[in-house]
Order: sequence, then structure tokens, then C-alpha cells
Amino acid sequence: MCICPKRFLQADFKQKILDVCWPGERPKNPIIVHEIKMENFGNVDFVIADVDEKKQHVRQFLSVELQAVDITGSVEPVYQAIINSEQTMSKNFSYGINWENVRKRYITQLINKGFFHHHWQSKIIAVIQLALYNNLREKIRFDELEPKSDTSNIVFMLYDFKKIEGNGSYYYEITYKKAIGTSHSSLMNAALYKTPPSKEKFEERILSVLNKK
Repeated sequence: MCICPKRFLQADFKQKILDVCWPGERPKNPIIVHEIKMENFGNVDFVIADVDEKKQHVRQFLSVELQAVDITGSVEPVYQAIINSEQTMSKNFSYGINWENVRKRYITQLINKGFFHHHWQSKIIAVIQLALYNNLREKIRFDELEPKSDTSNIVFMLYDFKKIEGNGSYYYEITYKKAIGTSHSSLMNAALYKTPPSKEKFEERILSVLNKK
């Protein structure tokens, strides 16, 4: 799993974004501009902008954000046990991927920025790992659209690790899988309007907590 967004910088996603996401005519002078910030907007990791030769006019642009996953817990207790030659663990430990935290934070950001890009007639490109996309899609059933579609103002660029072997060793290389578009409105509606849990079961939980006291 990719836990640092800079890991995606190994991939040549500039060319891939131009190939599969750029709407309309091919840009004449695409330039990457890093860390664009603006009040009431936040920031994006970088923008691919088609600018004139004198750099006085932006003809079109796409914003790009890299998103890795958060981790929870730690394997530190196990590491310390190995270092100290302990045969068994003296206390419990846990670790894993914090899917819920990423989903709550990231989806809200994408809805907001997708809305802005809709009004700008542009797109925001979310570069994420395939496993993270599958987790998002499992929980939030938003529409899947063609990346270059006029309706798509959010595009998920999906990457994953490929094991490269040779000369008795191996390493993992980040590789492009596919691009899937959606809209801020579809993402918002799918995130907000879900089948509510049972009211009766919620009331049972209330009574259960009360009766424990």
C-alpha cells in the first residue's frame, strides 16, 4: 500500500493525464505548476496548464491531487520484541489501513473542489491507488463516467504496484491501471443519501448502554 503520496511521482502521469483526461484539443504548451493555493479553496498538489508562449494567458488547465492512505496502530511492539529476543508478545498490538479516515476527509474535499472545477469548466484529477478506489466505490456508489466526458469534473487516475524481478532481487514499481470519471453531484448524492440503519436497532443500542450503568 502507498502511504506517502510522493510515491506516485515515480509515474509519468503528466503524459497519461494528457492522453486520457484532457478534454477537447490537445494542449499546445502544457506546463506543470506545483502547489497552487487560493483562499476558500485550499490547495492542489499541482496543475497542468496550457499557457501561451509568453506565459500571460491560461488557455485550459486540469488540477491534480495525489492521495495515499493513512495507517493506524503500529508494529513497533513487535519490532521491539524481536530486538530484545523475546519469544512472545507481552501485550496486544494492532495495525492496519485507516480507510474510514481517508474516506471521510478525501470525499468531502473532492466534492468541494469538483464543484469549483465544474464552474470553471475544468476537472480535478485524483491520483490514487486501485485498492483505495475499490474501497471508496464499495462504500459510496457514485456514477462511473468516461474521463473526457463533459459531465466528469472529477477523474480518478488509478495506479497500483507491479513487482519487478531480476538478478536475484525485486522491487515494486507504480504502474497505471485505468481512469474513471464522475461528477461532484453524483459523488455528493451517493455519499449523503444512503439507506438509513434500523431505528429500532439504534434504540436497542441506547437501552443497552443505559442498562450497563
